Amino acid sequence: MIERIATVALPLAQEIVVLRRLLHRFGALAPLALVVVTSGAVAQTQLLAPTEVAAELAYSVALDGSHLAAGAPGALMKSGRVYTYACIGQSCANAVPLAPVDLDAGDLFGAAVSLSINTLAVGAPEQGAGAVYVFTHDGANWSLQQKIVAAPVLPGERFGSSVAVEGDRLAVGAPGANAEAGAVYVFERAGVNWSQSDRLQATDASSGDALGSSVALSADTILTGAPQWAPVLAGAYSRGAAYVFEFVSPGWMQQARLLPTVAGDGDTFGHAVSLSGDRAVVGAPLADLRVGNAIVFERSGPVWTQQAQLLAPVGLPGDRFGWSVALDGDQLIVGAPFALEGCGGSTLFTRPAGSWVASTDPALSRASPGGLVGWSVATRGQSWLVGIPGYSGAPSHVGAALWRDSSDGLFNDGFEKAGIDVCVPPEKRLAAG
Repeated sequence: MIERIATVALPLAQEIVVLRRLLHRFGALAPLALVVVTSGAVAQTQLLAPTEVAAELAYSVALDGSHLAAGAPGALMKSGRVYTYACIGQSCANAVPLAPVDLDAGDLFGAAVSLSINTLAVGAPEQGAGAVYVFTHDGANWSLQQKIVAAPVLPGERFGSSVAVEGDRLAVGAPGANAEAGAVYVFERAGVNWSQSDRLQATDASSGDALGSSVALSADTILTGAPQWAPVLAGAYSRGAAYVFEFVSPGWMQQARLLPTVAGDGDTFGHAVSLSGDRAVVGAPLADLRVGNAIVFERSGPVWTQQAQLLAPVGLPGDRFGWSVALDGDQLIVGAPFALEGCGGSTLFTRPAGSWVASTDPALSRASPGGLVGWSVATRGQSWLVGIPGYSGAPSHVGAALWRDSSDGLFNDGFEKAGIDVCVPPEKRLAAG
Protein backbone atom coordinates (compact mmCIF):
# COMPACT_ATOMS: atom_id res chain seq x y z
CA MET A 1 0.00 0.00 0.00
CA ILE A 2 1.26 3.46 -0.85
CA GLU A 3 1.64 5.73 2.14
CA ARG A 4 -0.24 9.02 2.02
CA ILE A 5 0.65 12.24 3.80
CA ALA A 6 -1.58 14.85 5.39
CA THR A 7 -2.36 17.82 3.19
CA VAL A 8 -5.09 20.37 2.65
CA ALA A 9 -6.23 21.85 -0.67
CA LEU A 10 -6.13 25.64 -0.79
CA PRO A 11 -8.92 28.11 -1.51
CA LEU A 12 -8.59 30.02 -4.75
CA ALA A 13 -7.13 33.21 -3.29
CA GLN A 14 -4.52 31.23 -1.38
CA GLU A 15 -3.67 29.23 -4.51
CA ILE A 16 -2.78 32.47 -6.27
CA VAL A 17 -0.56 33.47 -3.34
CA VAL A 18 1.16 30.08 -3.48
CA LEU A 19 1.53 30.42 -7.25
CA ARG A 20 3.19 33.79 -6.81
CA ARG A 21 5.58 32.45 -4.18
CA LEU A 22 6.51 29.54 -6.41
CA LEU A 23 7.22 31.88 -9.28
CA HIS A 24 9.54 33.97 -7.11
CA ARG A 25 11.61 30.85 -6.64
CA PHE A 26 12.69 30.99 -10.28
CA GLY A 27 14.50 33.73 -12.14
CA ALA A 28 12.79 36.08 -14.56
CA LEU A 29 12.59 35.24 -18.23
CA ALA A 30 11.85 37.74 -20.95
CA PRO A 31 8.11 38.44 -21.38
CA LEU A 32 6.77 37.21 -24.72
CA ALA A 33 4.18 38.43 -27.17
CA LEU A 34 3.25 35.61 -29.58
CA VAL A 35 5.70 32.81 -30.27
CA VAL A 36 5.35 29.95 -32.74
CA VAL A 37 7.17 26.82 -31.59
CA THR A 38 8.23 24.65 -34.49
CA SER A 39 9.59 21.18 -35.07
CA GLY A 40 11.38 21.04 -38.42
CA ALA A 41 9.31 22.80 -41.06
CA VAL A 42 5.97 22.02 -39.48
CA ALA A 43 4.41 24.36 -36.92
CA GLN A 44 3.45 22.25 -33.89
CA THR A 45 2.15 24.67 -31.30
CA GLN A 46 1.62 28.34 -30.68
CA LEU A 47 2.50 30.03 -27.44
CA LEU A 48 -0.13 32.69 -26.81
CA ALA A 49 0.51 35.69 -24.59
CA PRO A 50 -0.57 39.35 -24.78
CA THR A 51 1.95 42.06 -25.51
CA GLU A 52 1.04 43.78 -22.23
CA VAL A 53 1.98 42.44 -18.83
CA ALA A 54 -0.76 40.02 -17.70
CA ALA A 55 0.05 38.50 -14.34
CA GLU A 56 -0.82 34.81 -14.12
CA LEU A 57 -2.36 34.63 -17.58
CA ALA A 58 -3.89 31.19 -18.22
CA TYR A 59 -4.68 30.55 -14.57
CA SER A 60 -7.89 29.41 -16.28
CA VAL A 61 -8.47 28.54 -19.95
CA ALA A 62 -11.41 27.63 -22.19
CA LEU A 63 -12.04 27.00 -25.86
CA ASP A 64 -14.93 26.33 -28.21
CA GLY A 65 -14.83 26.51 -31.97
CA SER A 66 -12.60 29.37 -33.05
CA HIS A 67 -12.78 31.13 -29.67
CA LEU A 68 -10.14 30.81 -26.94
CA ALA A 69 -10.13 32.50 -23.54
CA ALA A 70 -7.42 32.76 -20.89
CA GLY A 71 -8.01 34.30 -17.48
CA ALA A 72 -5.39 36.43 -15.74
CA PRO A 73 -6.76 36.99 -12.22
CA GLY A 74 -3.45 38.42 -11.03
CA ALA A 75 -3.48 41.29 -13.54
CA LEU A 76 -4.09 44.93 -12.60
CA MET A 77 -3.57 44.59 -8.85
CA LYS A 78 -5.51 41.32 -8.91
CA SER A 79 -8.63 42.97 -10.26
CA GLY A 80 -8.07 40.57 -13.15
CA ARG A 81 -8.45 40.38 -16.90
CA VAL A 82 -9.46 37.87 -19.54
CA TYR A 83 -7.79 37.66 -22.93
CA THR A 84 -9.70 36.24 -25.88
CA TYR A 85 -8.31 34.94 -29.14
CA ALA A 86 -9.93 34.08 -32.45
CA CYS A 87 -8.07 31.17 -34.04
CA ILE A 88 -8.44 29.41 -37.36
CA GLY A 89 -6.22 26.36 -37.34
CA GLN A 90 -2.83 27.44 -36.02
CA SER A 91 -3.42 31.08 -36.99
CA CYS A 92 -4.62 33.27 -34.10
CA ALA A 93 -5.51 36.95 -34.12
CA ASN A 94 -4.04 39.28 -31.51
CA ALA A 95 -5.41 38.96 -28.00
CA VAL A 96 -8.46 41.05 -27.09
CA PRO A 97 -8.56 41.98 -23.37
CA LEU A 98 -11.81 42.05 -21.40
CA ALA A 99 -12.11 43.93 -18.10
CA PRO A 100 -15.48 45.27 -16.87
CA VAL A 101 -15.41 48.87 -15.69
CA ASP A 102 -16.62 48.03 -12.17
CA LEU A 103 -13.63 45.85 -11.20
CA ASP A 104 -11.64 46.69 -8.08
CA ALA A 105 -8.29 45.45 -6.82
CA GLY A 106 -8.57 41.91 -5.50
CA ASP A 107 -11.71 40.87 -7.42
CA LEU A 108 -9.81 38.07 -9.25
CA PHE A 109 -11.82 38.45 -12.44
CA GLY A 110 -10.69 35.61 -14.71
CA ALA A 111 -10.13 33.05 -11.96
CA ALA A 112 -12.57 30.83 -13.87
CA VAL A 113 -13.67 30.92 -17.52
CA SER A 114 -16.00 28.85 -19.71
CA LEU A 115 -16.96 29.10 -23.39
CA SER A 116 -19.98 27.85 -25.32
CA ILE A 117 -20.01 28.88 -28.98
CA ASN A 118 -20.44 32.68 -28.74
CA THR A 119 -20.99 32.90 -24.98
CA LEU A 120 -18.21 33.44 -22.45
CA ALA A 121 -18.68 33.22 -18.66
CA VAL A 122 -16.04 34.68 -16.35
CA GLY A 123 -15.88 34.34 -12.57
CA ALA A 124 -14.75 37.08 -10.17
CA PRO A 125 -15.00 35.18 -6.86
CA GLU A 126 -13.50 37.84 -4.61
CA GLN A 127 -15.77 40.69 -5.72
CA GLY A 128 -17.86 40.90 -2.58
CA ALA A 129 -19.57 37.51 -2.25
CA GLY A 130 -18.56 36.84 -5.86
CA ALA A 131 -19.83 37.62 -9.34
CA VAL A 132 -19.95 36.16 -12.84
CA TYR A 133 -19.84 38.21 -16.03
CA VAL A 134 -21.40 36.82 -19.20
CA PHE A 135 -20.16 38.12 -22.55
CA THR A 136 -21.49 37.38 -26.02
CA HIS A 137 -19.79 37.61 -29.41
CA ASP A 138 -21.63 39.15 -32.35
CA GLY A 139 -19.21 37.89 -34.99
CA ALA A 140 -16.87 40.82 -34.57
CA ASN A 141 -16.63 41.81 -30.89
CA TRP A 142 -17.28 40.62 -27.37
CA SER A 143 -19.77 42.65 -25.31
CA LEU A 144 -21.01 42.28 -21.75
CA GLN A 145 -24.47 40.73 -21.71
CA GLN A 146 -25.08 40.54 -17.97
CA LYS A 147 -23.36 40.61 -14.61
CA ILE A 148 -24.72 37.84 -12.40
CA VAL A 149 -24.69 37.59 -8.62
CA ALA A 150 -26.15 34.93 -6.38
CA ALA A 151 -29.41 35.31 -4.50
CA PRO A 152 -29.28 35.69 -1.62
CA VAL A 153 -25.87 37.36 -1.61
CA LEU A 154 -23.92 36.07 1.39
CA PRO A 155 -20.40 37.15 2.38
CA GLY A 156 -17.62 34.69 1.76
CA GLU A 157 -19.42 32.44 -0.72
CA ARG A 158 -16.72 32.90 -3.40
CA PHE A 159 -19.45 32.66 -6.02
CA GLY A 160 -17.69 32.34 -9.39
CA SER A 161 -14.76 30.21 -8.20
CA SER A 162 -15.81 27.79 -10.95
CA VAL A 163 -18.08 28.31 -13.95
CA ALA A 164 -19.51 26.14 -16.73
CA VAL A 165 -21.71 27.40 -19.54
CA GLU A 166 -23.44 25.41 -22.27
CA GLY A 167 -26.01 26.97 -24.55
CA ASP A 168 -28.50 28.88 -22.41
CA ARG A 169 -27.52 27.27 -19.13
CA LEU A 170 -24.87 28.36 -16.64
CA ALA A 171 -23.57 26.58 -13.52
CA VAL A 172 -21.58 28.55 -10.97
CA GLY A 173 -19.65 27.13 -8.03
CA ALA A 174 -19.65 28.84 -4.62
CA PRO A 175 -17.40 26.70 -2.39
CA GLY A 176 -17.62 29.13 0.51
CA ALA A 177 -21.40 28.92 0.84
CA ASN A 178 -23.05 27.59 4.02
CA ALA A 179 -19.96 27.57 6.23
CA GLU A 180 -17.93 26.26 3.28
CA ALA A 181 -20.18 23.26 2.71
CA GLY A 182 -20.46 24.81 -0.75
CA ALA A 183 -23.18 25.17 -3.35
CA VAL A 184 -23.74 25.35 -7.09
CA TYR A 185 -26.08 27.93 -8.60
CA VAL A 186 -27.89 27.28 -11.87
CA PHE A 187 -29.00 30.04 -14.24
CA GLU A 188 -31.04 29.90 -17.45
CA ARG A 189 -31.07 32.41 -20.30
CA ALA A 190 -34.28 33.56 -21.96
CA GLY A 191 -33.53 35.94 -24.79
CA VAL A 192 -30.77 38.15 -23.42
CA ASN A 193 -31.66 37.78 -19.73
CA TRP A 194 -30.21 35.30 -17.26
CA SER A 195 -32.21 34.27 -14.18
CA GLN A 196 -31.41 31.94 -11.32
CA SER A 197 -33.33 28.67 -11.52
CA ASP A 198 -31.85 26.65 -8.67
CA ARG A 199 -29.27 26.40 -5.90
CA LEU A 200 -27.81 22.91 -5.51
CA GLN A 201 -26.33 21.36 -2.38
CA ALA A 202 -25.28 17.82 -1.57
CA THR A 203 -27.75 15.71 0.35
CA ASP A 204 -24.97 14.90 2.83
CA ALA A 205 -23.53 18.43 2.89
CA SER A 206 -21.18 19.16 5.75
CA SER A 207 -19.30 22.27 6.78
CA GLY A 208 -15.97 22.53 4.99
CA ASP A 209 -16.72 20.19 2.03
CA ALA A 210 -16.19 23.03 -0.49
CA LEU A 211 -18.75 21.79 -3.03
CA GLY A 212 -18.48 23.92 -6.16
CA SER A 213 -14.69 24.15 -6.13
CA SER A 214 -14.95 22.74 -9.65
CA VAL A 215 -17.92 22.39 -11.96
CA ALA A 216 -18.75 20.93 -15.37
CA LEU A 217 -21.94 20.96 -17.42
CA SER A 218 -23.17 18.70 -20.22
CA ALA A 219 -26.79 18.95 -21.40
CA ASP A 220 -29.01 18.21 -18.37
CA THR A 221 -26.16 17.04 -16.12
CA ILE A 222 -23.94 18.98 -13.73
CA LEU A 223 -20.79 17.50 -12.19
CA THR A 224 -19.18 19.34 -9.28
CA GLY A 225 -16.30 18.64 -6.94
CA ALA A 226 -16.20 18.79 -3.14
CA PRO A 227 -12.46 18.19 -2.58
CA GLN A 228 -12.61 18.66 1.18
CA TRP A 229 -15.37 16.08 1.75
CA ALA A 230 -14.57 13.28 4.19
CA PRO A 231 -16.54 10.31 5.49
CA VAL A 232 -17.81 10.32 9.06
CA LEU A 233 -14.79 8.48 10.43
CA ALA A 234 -12.51 9.51 13.27
CA GLY A 235 -9.61 11.54 11.87
CA ALA A 236 -10.73 11.38 8.23
CA TYR A 237 -10.19 14.57 6.20
CA SER A 238 -10.10 15.93 2.65
CA ARG A 239 -10.63 12.64 0.81
CA GLY A 240 -12.92 14.43 -1.61
CA ALA A 241 -16.06 13.59 -3.55
CA ALA A 242 -17.83 14.60 -6.74
CA TYR A 243 -21.57 15.01 -7.11
CA VAL A 244 -23.78 14.52 -10.14
CA PHE A 245 -27.00 16.51 -10.46
CA GLU A 246 -29.50 15.84 -13.23
CA PHE A 247 -32.35 18.00 -14.46
CA VAL A 248 -35.58 16.02 -14.38
CA SER A 249 -38.54 18.32 -15.00
CA PRO A 250 -39.51 20.36 -13.13
CA GLY A 251 -36.17 20.64 -11.32
CA TRP A 252 -32.69 19.38 -10.45
CA MET A 253 -32.02 16.31 -8.33
CA GLN A 254 -28.86 14.70 -7.01
CA GLN A 255 -28.21 11.60 -9.06
CA ALA A 256 -24.99 10.29 -7.54
CA ARG A 257 -22.06 10.92 -5.27
CA LEU A 258 -18.88 9.72 -6.98
CA LEU A 259 -16.05 8.30 -4.89
CA PRO A 260 -12.92 6.50 -6.08
CA THR A 261 -12.57 2.79 -5.41
CA VAL A 262 -9.43 3.51 -3.40
CA ALA A 263 -9.32 6.76 -1.42
CA GLY A 264 -7.09 8.25 1.22
CA ASP A 265 -7.07 11.23 3.55
CA GLY A 266 -5.86 14.37 1.83
CA ASP A 267 -6.41 13.12 -1.74
CA THR A 268 -8.67 16.12 -2.60
CA PHE A 269 -10.58 14.06 -5.15
CA GLY A 270 -12.84 16.58 -6.92
CA HIS A 271 -10.27 19.37 -7.15
CA ALA A 272 -10.91 19.26 -10.91
CA VAL A 273 -13.80 17.77 -12.90
CA SER A 274 -14.82 17.43 -16.53
CA LEU A 275 -17.93 15.95 -18.15
CA SER A 276 -18.74 14.74 -21.65
CA GLY A 277 -22.13 13.09 -22.07
CA ASP A 278 -22.23 9.96 -19.90
CA ARG A 279 -18.52 10.08 -19.10
CA ALA A 280 -16.89 12.00 -16.26
CA VAL A 281 -13.32 12.48 -15.10
CA VAL A 282 -12.35 13.63 -11.62
CA GLY A 283 -8.86 14.71 -10.55
CA ALA A 284 -7.28 13.84 -7.19
CA PRO A 285 -4.00 15.77 -7.38
CA LEU A 286 -2.83 15.10 -3.84
CA ALA A 287 -3.33 11.33 -3.84
CA ASP A 288 -0.39 9.02 -3.15
CA LEU A 289 2.15 11.47 -1.75
CA ARG A 290 0.84 14.13 -4.15
CA VAL A 291 1.72 12.11 -7.23
CA GLY A 292 -1.96 12.45 -8.12
CA ASN A 293 -4.38 10.60 -10.35
CA ALA A 294 -7.52 11.06 -12.42
CA ILE A 295 -10.53 8.75 -12.24
CA VAL A 296 -12.88 8.07 -15.17
CA PHE A 297 -16.53 7.18 -14.55
CA GLU A 298 -19.20 6.00 -16.99
CA ARG A 299 -22.98 6.31 -16.62
CA SER A 300 -25.47 3.64 -17.59
CA GLY A 301 -29.00 4.81 -16.88
CA PRO A 302 -28.79 6.50 -13.48
CA VAL A 303 -25.79 4.40 -12.31
CA TRP A 304 -22.20 5.67 -12.41
CA THR A 305 -19.32 3.19 -12.34
CA GLN A 306 -15.58 3.76 -12.08
CA GLN A 307 -13.97 2.63 -15.34
CA ALA A 308 -10.33 3.62 -15.03
CA GLN A 309 -7.74 5.17 -12.78
CA LEU A 310 -5.30 7.19 -14.88
CA LEU A 311 -1.74 7.91 -13.79
CA ALA A 312 1.06 9.95 -15.29
CA PRO A 313 3.42 7.85 -17.43
CA VAL A 314 6.23 8.86 -15.06
CA GLY A 315 4.89 10.29 -11.81
CA LEU A 316 6.77 11.49 -8.74
CA PRO A 317 5.62 12.73 -5.34
CA GLY A 318 4.66 16.36 -5.62
CA ASP A 319 3.69 16.33 -9.32
CA ARG A 320 -0.03 16.83 -8.56
CA PHE A 321 -1.25 14.97 -11.64
CA GLY A 322 -5.01 15.61 -11.84
CA TRP A 323 -4.75 19.27 -10.83
CA SER A 324 -6.61 20.04 -14.07
CA VAL A 325 -8.63 17.80 -16.39
CA ALA A 326 -10.38 18.32 -19.72
CA LEU A 327 -12.50 15.64 -21.39
CA ASP A 328 -14.12 15.54 -24.81
CA GLY A 329 -15.45 12.19 -25.94
CA ASP A 330 -12.58 9.75 -26.29
CA GLN A 331 -9.79 12.16 -25.51
CA LEU A 332 -8.64 13.62 -22.24
CA ILE A 333 -5.88 15.96 -21.07
CA VAL A 334 -4.65 15.86 -17.48
CA GLY A 335 -2.37 18.54 -16.05
CA ALA A 336 0.44 18.09 -13.52
CA PRO A 337 1.71 21.65 -13.01
CA PHE A 338 4.23 20.87 -10.28
CA ALA A 339 6.00 18.09 -12.20
CA LEU A 340 9.58 18.44 -13.45
CA GLU A 341 10.62 20.75 -10.63
CA GLY A 342 7.85 23.23 -11.32
CA CYS A 343 8.10 23.24 -15.09
CA GLY A 344 4.91 21.22 -15.11
CA GLY A 345 3.44 19.05 -17.83
CA SER A 346 0.27 17.57 -19.19
CA THR A 347 -0.61 14.19 -20.59
CA LEU A 348 -2.92 13.41 -23.47
CA PHE A 349 -4.99 10.22 -23.20
CA THR A 350 -7.01 8.68 -26.02
CA ARG A 351 -9.29 5.65 -26.12
CA PRO A 352 -8.62 3.88 -29.43
CA ALA A 353 -9.97 0.45 -28.47
CA GLY A 354 -11.98 0.84 -25.30
CA SER A 355 -9.00 1.46 -23.01
CA TRP A 356 -7.30 4.74 -22.16
CA VAL A 357 -3.79 5.09 -23.56
CA ALA A 358 -1.36 7.81 -22.50
CA SER A 359 1.14 9.63 -24.64
CA THR A 360 4.70 8.55 -23.92
CA ASP A 361 5.87 11.72 -22.19
CA PRO A 362 4.01 14.05 -19.80
CA ALA A 363 5.89 17.21 -20.79
CA LEU A 364 5.01 19.70 -23.49
CA SER A 365 7.47 21.23 -25.92
CA ARG A 366 8.02 24.49 -24.08
CA ALA A 367 10.56 24.11 -21.26
CA SER A 368 9.67 26.79 -18.72
CA PRO A 369 11.26 26.65 -15.25
CA GLY A 370 8.58 27.64 -12.78
CA GLY A 371 6.00 27.86 -15.56
CA LEU A 372 3.57 25.35 -14.03
CA VAL A 373 2.55 23.97 -17.42
CA GLY A 374 -0.83 22.27 -17.05
CA TRP A 375 -2.20 24.46 -14.26
CA SER A 376 -5.25 24.69 -16.55
CA VAL A 377 -6.25 22.67 -19.61
CA ALA A 378 -9.04 22.65 -22.19
CA THR A 379 -9.90 20.46 -25.16
CA ARG A 380 -12.52 20.34 -27.88
CA GLY A 381 -12.32 18.03 -30.89
CA GLN A 382 -8.71 17.99 -32.07
CA SER A 383 -7.86 21.26 -30.32
CA TRP A 384 -5.94 21.64 -27.06
CA LEU A 385 -5.15 24.59 -24.84
CA VAL A 386 -2.73 24.29 -21.94
CA GLY A 387 -2.10 27.07 -19.41
CA ILE A 388 1.37 28.17 -18.26
CA PRO A 389 0.55 30.89 -15.70
CA GLY A 390 4.16 31.26 -14.53
CA TYR A 391 5.77 31.33 -17.95
CA SER A 392 7.96 34.42 -17.53
CA GLY A 393 8.97 33.67 -13.96
CA ALA A 394 9.55 36.32 -11.30
CA PRO A 395 9.14 39.24 -11.01
CA SER A 396 6.71 39.77 -13.91
CA HIS A 397 4.72 36.53 -13.66
CA VAL A 398 3.49 36.96 -17.20
CA GLY A 399 1.68 33.76 -18.15
CA ALA A 400 1.04 32.14 -21.51
CA ALA A 401 -0.94 29.31 -23.07
CA LEU A 402 0.08 26.60 -25.50
CA TRP A 403 -2.40 26.18 -28.36
CA ARG A 404 -2.62 23.30 -30.80
CA ASP A 405 -5.20 22.58 -33.45
CA SER A 406 -5.77 19.57 -35.61
CA SER A 407 -3.56 17.36 -37.76
CA ASP A 408 -0.01 17.78 -36.37
CA GLY A 409 0.50 15.83 -33.14
CA LEU A 410 1.19 17.99 -30.11
CA PHE A 411 2.36 14.97 -28.17
CA ASN A 412 4.30 13.15 -30.93
CA ASP A 413 7.00 10.85 -29.56
CA GLY A 414 10.26 12.71 -29.19
CA PHE A 415 8.96 16.15 -30.12
CA GLU A 416 7.86 17.12 -26.65
CA LYS A 417 11.21 16.07 -25.20
CA ALA A 418 13.20 18.68 -27.13
CA GLY A 419 14.86 21.14 -24.79
CA ILE A 420 13.11 19.80 -21.71
CA ASP A 421 16.26 18.63 -19.88
CA VAL A 422 16.44 21.87 -17.89
CA CYS A 423 13.15 20.86 -16.30
CA VAL A 424 13.90 17.23 -15.50
CA PRO A 425 14.82 16.54 -11.86
CA PRO A 426 17.96 14.44 -11.26
CA GLU A 427 16.09 11.28 -10.26
CA LYS A 428 14.20 11.28 -13.57
CA ARG A 429 17.38 11.82 -15.57
CA LEU A 430 19.02 8.88 -13.80
CA ALA A 431 15.96 6.69 -14.32
CA ALA A 432 16.01 7.52 -18.04
CA GLY A 433 19.68 6.54 -18.26
